[in-house]
Amino acid sequence: MGNEQKLSPILSTAPINTLFPNNEKMGKVLDVISKVTDLDVTVLLVGESGVGKNRIARMIHEMSKRSIHPFIEVNCGAIPESLIESELFGYEEGAFTGAKKGGKQGYFEAAGEGTLILDEIGELPMNLQVKLLSVLQNKSLMRIGGNKSVQLSCRIICATNQNLEELVNAKLFREDLYYRINIVKIIIPPLRERREEIISLIFDITKEMNKKYDMNKRFTPAMLAWLGQQEWKGNIRELRNFIEKAVITSGEDEINLEIDGEDFEQFSEKRMKETTLQKYMESIEKEFIMRMYQKYPSSIKLAEKLNISQSTANRKIQKYIEER
Repeated sequence: MGNEQKLSPILSTAPINTLFPNNEKMGKVLDVISKVTDLDVTVLLVGESGVGKNRIARMIHEMSKRSIHPFIEVNCGAIPESLIESELFGYEEGAFTGAKKGGKQGYFEAAGEGTLILDEIGELPMNLQVKLLSVLQNKSLMRIGGNKSVQLSCRIICATNQNLEELVNAKLFREDLYYRINIVKIIIPPLRERREEIISLIFDITKEMNKKYDMNKRFTPAMLAWLGQQEWKGNIRELRNFIEKAVITSGEDEINLEIDGEDFEQFSEKRMKETTLQKYMESIEKEFIMRMYQKYPSSIKLAEKLNISQSTANRKIQKYIEER
């Protein structure tokens, strides 16, 4: 095995962002999630890179009885092939050159009664696919160099942006393993197909970045409108990167359409032909009111939080919530 390289699981601490069920596709995703949270069944998350598969996995974990236990994320494509077996399954003392005294737990054991997400499952080497299949079937494993079985109690979630059926046909992914992890398959739509979520994501990510960099940045309504209209081919990851860059590079607390020296005049002219500023502002306000109403579901609480009168809060609720 050679000298061991220290690799740690990714312990996700990101907050669970609100997913708006008024998007039909995401509504179906949330419906499946609600049904499987406390079932001891392997879940397969499928979707383009950056759509939020890890976010969905954490949501499943946090909604389940396992939420008080560890949530461990492992990217199967990021760990060198020479190390991935020992990282996943652990090893006993003396199992190979450079092995720690006393041996080491693998990620499966470290997850305890919590959740282990195997991201980029399609990148798992064929020889380890056999071992993973055994783990899933027997709920136990054997460390490298060990001679006794270790019982497991963690929940396993697999995720991929690849077409596993094509990998199976190309003999790059075991058919028996595919059927074993494909018991509950959740297809997460790209961000361009769930635009209702973009504004909420912008607020959440901006809040996260402000906390991370000890800043107090915010986007202007025009900038929010522009962001909400983009395709975001890289999905949430691309949106997150854009917002982080904007928060860091903007010289003002209010981030506007001139960020990064880019010229948005052509875009603005095109959009102004299609809609009015009032409609733009209403679309932003609608998303904001819907988001806040989910957290403060009464006119009294909403009015207090937004520093508006209760009658105004009632009008907003009737206009944006009850009309739906």
